[in-house]
Amino acid sequence: MSYYFEVSGETVWDPALRIAKWYIALAESTAELMRLPTGLTPSEQDTCEIDPKLFRGFVEGLYEVYFSTRHPVQHGLIKGLLLSSLVVLERTGTVIHPKSEKEKPLWEEKQVLARSM
Repeated sequence: MSYYFEVSGETVWDPALRIAKWYIALAESTAELMRLPTGLTPSEQDTCEIDPKLFRGFVEGLYEVYFSTRHPVQHGLIKGLLLSSLVVLERTGTVIHPKSEKEKPLWEEKQVLARSM
C-alpha cells in the first residue's frame, strides 16, 4: 500500500505506507526541535499535501543544522531525513545547491537515494 506526497494534486513521492509514516514522524519531531513548520499536511486518506514554500524552509533549516556541526552522532541522526527531504524538495520543483566542496559528498548520496525513491 502506498502513501502519496502531493503538491497541488501532483504526486511527487509515493513510498510504502510504513516508510511514509516513519518519514512524517521524523520530520515532525525534527521540525519541533528546530521550531520550524514542515510544510507537510498528512491526511487520513494516505496522502500528504506539501506546501513547497514551507517545506523548502524546513529542508534549508535541516541542511543548516546538519552542516553547522561536525558532531558524528548529530550527522548520523539527521542524515537520512535530510537526504530524503532533499529528493522530495527537488521533486517539488525547488533545488538548493551545495555551498562548498565539503557539502558535495552529501549531494552524491542524494543522487543514489533518489533512484530508489
